[in-house]
Amino acid sequence: MPLSVKVARNLIWFQATLALVSIVLLIPRLEFDPNDFLEDLLYVLYFLPPLAAAWLANQWHTRRPRVRHATIAVQLAIPLLDFIYFLIEGTLDWVFTAPWSALIVTLLLLSPARTWFAPALQIPRTPSEPAPPAAS
Repeated sequence: MPLSVKVARNLIWFQATLALVSIVLLIPRLEFDPNDFLEDLLYVLYFLPPLAAAWLANQWHTRRPRVRHATIAVQLAIPLLDFIYFLIEGTLDWVFTAPWSALIVTLLLLSPARTWFAPALQIPRTPSEPAPPAAS
């Protein structure tokens, strides 16, 4: 596994760890302030994309290009959701998540990552080409 892919995977895992810690810190708030229960449950949905990215990072051992593409899409969705939240609530979370996600996407778009996730190249034989000789 190339260094850029390892660094991206570790950054994604760190991002998911922060999301899990945030969910754990949200649990007492749900318990002690039942008036805003539904609003606080929406915050839990806000932490699902980093957890989905971590799940995808755990699927990288398959080396399928669609796993890489899905990870890039989720990483691009994280600051987009933060920006939408900024438009609604006025928070500046997207300022912190956008560079983070941009770094991960950049690492996944580098040539070593593309090569890592590329399917094995198979040279197709033409029908007129004879089969290779069998091993003796």
